[in-house]
Amino acid sequence: MTDKAWKPKRVGGSAPESSSKEYLVELSMPSSEGKTGLEKILSSIDGIRIKTGKEAEVPALVILELAENPEETYSLIREMTKTAKGTEIFLTSSKLESTILLEAMRAGTKEFLAQPIRQQEVEEAIARFKERAAVTGNVKSEDRQKIGKVLAFFGGKGGVGTTSIAVNLAAALKKMSSTSSVVLVDVNQHGGDLPLYLDLQPNHSFRDIAADPSRLDLAFLTRVLAKAESGLPVLPSGYDDLSTGRLSPDCVETTLKLLQANFDFVVIDCGHVLDLTTKKALELATSIYVASTLIVPVVHRTKRILELLRGSGFAPQKIRLIMNRYLSAEQDVLKETEEILKQKTFWTIPNDYPSVSQAVNSGKPIIEVAPRSPVAKSFMDLAGSVDESAVQSSSKGGLSAWFSPFKGRRTESAPSRA
Repeated sequence: MTDKAWKPKRVGGSAPESSSKEYLVELSMPSSEGKTGLEKILSSIDGIRIKTGKEAEVPALVILELAENPEETYSLIREMTKTAKGTEIFLTSSKLESTILLEAMRAGTKEFLAQPIRQQEVEEAIARFKERAAVTGNVKSEDRQKIGKVLAFFGGKGGVGTTSIAVNLAAALKKMSSTSSVVLVDVNQHGGDLPLYLDLQPNHSFRDIAADPSRLDLAFLTRVLAKAESGLPVLPSGYDDLSTGRLSPDCVETTLKLLQANFDFVVIDCGHVLDLTTKKALELATSIYVASTLIVPVVHRTKRILELLRGSGFAPQKIRLIMNRYLSAEQDVLKETEEILKQKTFWTIPNDYPSVSQAVNSGKPIIEVAPRSPVAKSFMDLAGSVDESAVQSSSKGGLSAWFSPFKGRRTESAPSRA
């Protein structure tokens, strides 16, 4: 596929219209026999629609099957109730011990369906679910779909700090707001080392999803996500230059749409190789941040990347240039570079090698290692430019002076001087 043949698909900022007036139910059950029986019963109940594999909508109800290790299921339920707020969870199992029922309810399960599945019990449980939805204001599936912001970071060249920027922005977004949910995703298949920046040794990655995309649902996605020490969910790539196999664009699209439906911010490290998979991630992005530095070879390649993105039909306001490792004495050089690139700098990140290297080597975000440093403040300010609601909330407290300069600093015509 040539670059000329590739055209981005426009992704709107609002939820897709749906003619369905039903509650969406997701079945996460490895037992084919039990799942088939439950599907048949649910299909006969008015107001219920069973979710298909490629749908990205947030389900109103998830029905899980108890794993061989019950603790894994309880942990999964707790994570799902944090991520998919407003989604109810039912548990089904052939085990009826009182301890299982008690722990399941403590974890957040609303109903328990004993196996073999009985139609009357299912119908009664669904009726109670509908009653709770009416009381709590839990809206139906077509009204529950939310579209989070997808922030894609692409390097003008290798070594410009793309991963570091993505990691630190995600950490800053999470720190800034207790109400906004953030997930960090690595789609770099040519040296995806994002876990090293957060001292993670993940058991799962994008490779698990790619092995069988048909398994992807909210429960499976929750299992695959790793957790940084700060609680930030992370989806590692699992690929590097020595890995066999590759992520398909379709797999990336389905996964990102599901994440977008469940998180307010999806921060993506796209690396610096513009392959078909990366292009798909850029198509889905709300904003594309091209990272660069004021080094001649980097500027040369960044110019080619920007020309390719513009020629592929991306709206100019969607593409944002971030100049990393910037020194205030380079103001004239920056102005000349902007003329060469035909792109104003959206943000500058100050050069602070000691603090940044310390953060990378310790496996922690810069806002934790050196929270008072100019580079940490720059990332917090950048997060504020992305999450305006958090800025407004923070301005009511003691941080109003910190966040007050945003309006002037986030315009395309005036780059940030952190």
